[in-house]
Amino acid sequence: MNTAVDRNVERAEAIQKRVAELAETHSQADISRKTEFSRNNVSRYVNGTRMPLEFGAALVEGLGINPAWLLTGEGTPYLSDISTGTENMAGDLLALVDAMAAVNRMRLGSLTGKHHLGVLRELSQTLKSHEDLRGKLNAHSRKIFLKLIEDVRDALKRRDLNRAETLMQALEQVSRLTDDPFLRAQYEGAQSHFHHYNNDAEAALPHQRAVFASFLVHHSRFDDWMKPEAHNYVIVLEHCNRFVEARRVARASIEMCDGDHPQLQHVAATLDIELGDLQRGLNDLRRLIPLVDERYGYNLQQSLARGQVLEGSMTMPQAITFGGDLPAKWGRLAGTAVALEREADIELLLKQGVGTGGGKVSPENALAVHLSCLLEVIREGGGTAAQRLLVHLENTTQKQDDVSRFREQCMVTQLFRLGKQRKQALKHLRVAAETLAGLEEGILPPVEYRVLHARNVLALVAADEKDADLQALRSAMQGFVQEYLGRGYHSLKGLA
Repeated sequence: MNTAVDRNVERAEAIQKRVAELAETHSQADISRKTEFSRNNVSRYVNGTRMPLEFGAALVEGLGINPAWLLTGEGTPYLSDISTGTENMAGDLLALVDAMAAVNRMRLGSLTGKHHLGVLRELSQTLKSHEDLRGKLNAHSRKIFLKLIEDVRDALKRRDLNRAETLMQALEQVSRLTDDPFLRAQYEGAQSHFHHYNNDAEAALPHQRAVFASFLVHHSRFDDWMKPEAHNYVIVLEHCNRFVEARRVARASIEMCDGDHPQLQHVAATLDIELGDLQRGLNDLRRLIPLVDERYGYNLQQSLARGQVLEGSMTMPQAITFGGDLPAKWGRLAGTAVALEREADIELLLKQGVGTGGGKVSPENALAVHLSCLLEVIREGGGTAAQRLLVHLENTTQKQDDVSRFREQCMVTQLFRLGKQRKQALKHLRVAAETLAGLEEGILPPVEYRVLHARNVLALVAADEKDADLQALRSAMQGFVQEYLGRGYHSLKGLA
């Protein structure tokens, strides 16, 4: 059964459940009398038979039931308990239900009969009434819609994801009452933020793309509404590892802002570092730091420090003194330390960047576990560290995208390689190479893990390797290292 059908079944079951609730406070005889439906039919609807729209309308008229509650579960069960504004919307919703029921009764077969012109005329009038009612519902639902948007954002800021999910369900129901482009864009934005806070960037992407497209169509310039949506779109693309597209959108948006968007310029500079334009990225970051406030300046310092470590112009001990104490900083530097494979750097990051305090990388994070395993294998050798990481990944990994799979295979390969377990290392190296080759066009792993992959290949595959696939892989990684050395990533000199 497809998703749409599943949701329709769920909605029908929810409506039937609410009808059954009414039967707990009203006898079936009373419902039958007030709705003018037979007792047998009322019994069938209460016990699970799908009810017709006409019965829903009769419940509203006969028992004073709130149609918004009956159809969606939102609000109170009785019209007498709701405000005048909401009551007006409920009345319009009832009229809309009647209009839809009227359309439903007009079978196409009627058009072939004697009175087809009259049927067409009635259909036209009913549809016009339907459109007029939609307009009224747009107006009535706007305040409710905007309040729900505000509540969702507040819940997400407080990381109250359970409340946010409940509010999103209500928002979905109210969104069906409006076709206002601005409200639809707000709804798509709320969907994007919800998925983003749930660490599901791929699910957030189509919603954020829709928001950005909507604002491009309906806004003549990049105003205070458009700028944050452009920034959010670039961030979601970046989190999806769509670095090329993210940089293209960032650069175009910066031009449309006449260069007045430091946050987007910062993201574009970090994307330059990811994509091989190291000097341009570093120069832009240095230029931007004096232009932003101190709090946001920490983000730029983090990015600049990471870039200069890759450039070879800054040591890891120097880099950790920049950018405050934030998880993003420690995560970036830890990934760089893994790729560069220097014992002192790894030990330093384990001591200062991993812990249970605020701003640190959690010891249960896969990257933190890998740092610990890496230090162990550098000092002691053997295959124990690799097995420990594999067990951790098996016990903690849930949803996994291809970039995450590539990154994990690179880490496991590294541990087996340093532990002198060449056969096991080659096994995971091949999986990493296949995963990288199979990535969707436009998706790239972070530069540190492409460096780590090159390190693994060049250490495991000899120049006189007889296996043609491995020899081609070695040749490709040699080309990658030479290209990035030429672009200023001097930290790769040891790989040449």
